[in-house]
Amino acid sequence: MKMTEYQRRLVEEHLGIVDWVIRCRIKVTGQPLLSYEDFYQIGCEALCRAAMQYDPKRGSFEPFGSRYVYNAMISHCRKENSHTYHAANLSVDEDGDPCLFRTLGEEPDFESGITSALLREILAEYRKQCSGIMKRGVEAIELKSLGYSTREIAERYGTTVNNVNAWISRARSRLRSDPRLLEFGI
Repeated sequence: MKMTEYQRRLVEEHLGIVDWVIRCRIKVTGQPLLSYEDFYQIGCEALCRAAMQYDPKRGSFEPFGSRYVYNAMISHCRKENSHTYHAANLSVDEDGDPCLFRTLGEEPDFESGITSALLREILAEYRKQCSGIMKRGVEAIELKSLGYSTREIAERYGTTVNNVNAWISRARSRLRSDPRLLEFGI
């Protein structure tokens, strides 16, 4: 379903809602898939869905849009917590004994975990199989593994940081289903 011009204007005029919800109502931990950029992407998508569902007869858009964005972010956090819990239960240590993937007080660092040669090998496989936005997302993750910032990747592709974050988000959602990538927190 396509957005109307009115719905697009609503989103553009109220984009500040996303930033406000993140700053005032969400705790950004910087963990994989819980960074400011991830929440911003989720918020923008939710704001678009809110604009498409909005009925002006029921009141102002701001409270409706804010609630929609906040609920989407909370749902994302719940999903990621559930995913982390299940990933933790599937992990084993170097002796093959079960262990927790993430212990209390530890925050895995996506940037440092992604530097593994095995990960780059797996990503290269996906890059060969994919096309379009998925391929760009995998390429962006590969560039991050080499130390590039999101801004540098955006400049390299001649696009915006938000587009690069969207590519990465889409690629991560597909890559999460690969059990070989569980240890990398993707």
